Amino acid sequence: MKLRSLGPYLLLVLPAVGLVLFADRFPSPMPVHWDLAGRPNGYFPRTPLAMAFPLLLFGGILLLLDAIVAGGARTGPPAMTEAVRRMLAPIRWLLGLTALPTAFAPIWGPTPVLVAAGAMVLLVFVQIVRAPRMAPPGGEGWHGLVYVNPADPRLVVPKRLGIGWTFNFAKPIAWVLLTVLLLGPLLFVGVVILRAATHR
Repeated sequence: MKLRSLGPYLLLVLPAVGLVLFADRFPSPMPVHWDLAGRPNGYFPRTPLAMAFPLLLFGGILLLLDAIVAGGARTGPPAMTEAVRRMLAPIRWLLGLTALPTAFAPIWGPTPVLVAAGAMVLLVFVQIVRAPRMAPPGGEGWHGLVYVNPADPRLVVPKRLGIGWTFNFAKPIAWVLLTVLLLGPLLFVGVVILRAATHR
């Protein structure tokens, strides 16, 4: 793996060292959820696993993104693999940076995490918009990495990169399903944390 690819992983070292040095400054139990007024309403015990969870989570996401690129490199054209790598590069770096405020949220509060999350949403949107300019020319209906073909009756089509399927985004239901797939897990986690907080 090249040094530029290792960079986001190296960013996880800083909060890891900080957790070791400042572990005694974390409250016990640790606040992990806040209401709209910024008051803590959900807590976890201050354990090494709970403190390290944000780093494990972001490290796992980075590994998943790298696995997607590696899979495309084995099965797809090199030009497309490089386009995906360029699209994901700034997202990977921001993920590494976001690990710090997330890991220290029990001390710093939710504001830094919300700012980082907002930056991530904006960056992902920008990269999706830029994707057609990064990708090599495709066939009919392909706009870079996105398939939009109103004349195609299919909702799901084979991916251009690697093995798998993607939506035909000319169909409005594709956007609904994508939203559910992205927000559904986050909503589920939020409900679980909220229920746990209200039953303390």
